[in-house]
Amino acid sequence: MTDQSGPPDNKRTQRKYADFRLGYLWASLGVAIFAGLAIGGHLIFVIAYGYAVGPGFSCFIQVHGHVQLMGWTGLFIIGVSLHFLPRAAGVPLAKPHQMRYPLWLITVGLLLRTFAHCALPYLSGSPAFTLCSWAVAISGLLEWIGVFTYLRLLLGTHLQSRRLGDRPGLRAIEPFMAMMALGWLLYSTINAVLVVQMALQKAALANMMWSQIATEAFIDLALLPVAFAFSVRTFPLYLRLAAPDWPVATVAYVYLVGVCLHLVPVLPPFLSLASDVPDKISLIGKTVSAGAILWFVWSLDVLTRLKAPWIVNRIGHPGPDRRTTRPGLPDYGEFGHFEWLVYSAYLWLVLGAAVEAIQGVFSMAGRPLPVNESGVRHLYLLGFTTLLILGMAPRMVPGFLHKKRVASPGLVDLTFWLGNTALIGRELMLWIPPFILNSAPVTMGVAQALLGFSGMLSMVTLACLALNLWLTARRQ
Repeated sequence: MTDQSGPPDNKRTQRKYADFRLGYLWASLGVAIFAGLAIGGHLIFVIAYGYAVGPGFSCFIQVHGHVQLMGWTGLFIIGVSLHFLPRAAGVPLAKPHQMRYPLWLITVGLLLRTFAHCALPYLSGSPAFTLCSWAVAISGLLEWIGVFTYLRLLLGTHLQSRRLGDRPGLRAIEPFMAMMALGWLLYSTINAVLVVQMALQKAALANMMWSQIATEAFIDLALLPVAFAFSVRTFPLYLRLAAPDWPVATVAYVYLVGVCLHLVPVLPPFLSLASDVPDKISLIGKTVSAGAILWFVWSLDVLTRLKAPWIVNRIGHPGPDRRTTRPGLPDYGEFGHFEWLVYSAYLWLVLGAAVEAIQGVFSMAGRPLPVNESGVRHLYLLGFTTLLILGMAPRMVPGFLHKKRVASPGLVDLTFWLGNTALIGRELMLWIPPFILNSAPVTMGVAQALLGFSGMLSMVTLACLALNLWLTARRQ
């Protein structure tokens, strides 16, 4: 047995790092394709072509949003972070066998939520309604336990890393990781309370206001911060950017202040006040957080690439006979043009943040701009988060599996075109003025078709990623 009183470096090696669990990726892609996007594709097709909505329409909306947040992005992030963050911290997970618990708890919870909640509006007045209501309640509790187990695993690694020595690169992103943990806790807790309340009240819908607050909290405090943290840690390596010598933590704290100012005043107790002060504070907060996002993207240099890459300062340089990599990148194309997806993801993020910042400035000046909140939300979710996963998965996962390349670089390129087309189709009718859309029948027809089939395009996009990762995993 290794001496427990040995130096920190010895303590770090007492346990082996756990292997990457592909099950998280399969579960994430499976629930996204066959549940979240299947339901969302149906909803958007009905809306685009003006079909009559059925009794389950509102329930479908809630299920679609929850599955995409907790299932598609959530499970993917959990799987990658349980593999990546312990290595970044230099400390293996204390209980690696518990890695499977969040996967099973959250996946079973999502399946229960999908089938039971979608059935509720069609079972009103029957004994099966109560059974399905409590199945939905149980799903929320299972997901909460899964999230708690996941965060406990990461917290144990983080505390151990703190005791064993300083890692400056990790400390810079700690505020973002703390936000991620807070976002997970808030979302899973509010969701669990809402679905239990649904069962007790024999309702088919969760409270709309609190559901909206939970969604915004998860996007602002979990999804965006974890994406920022991974970008800071991996982009210098994968995209050959400059080392993050700018105040990463300061940007994170400014962003957090903005998010808190935005979210806290819109809580029901504050909205009940006979004053417009909460709305104004919330608007200021949204403007601050949007400004912090733009500040982050500029400092990261991912779109501008104005700074010299980190390799200019390294001591050792490759020999003259070494094969030349792609211009500005450290690979030879064996991962496809994954950077296209990353750049487009950050372009959509900048667009979403710029819209919110401009809206906030004009509103504070007394000239509010009409902005579609659903459109901005999808810029962050379908535009930034999804495209970033589509770009980083084929770049990172092969390494996790000890493979030197992705199976099909061409499929990576295809996901770029499909994913961006799906997003453009989803957003086009929300941002183009009606007089332009109605200027010619063909214009409206194309926009309507792009909107109606955007959900199906998203399903095909994720199917391409799933196929590529499956083929990669099978490579010898």
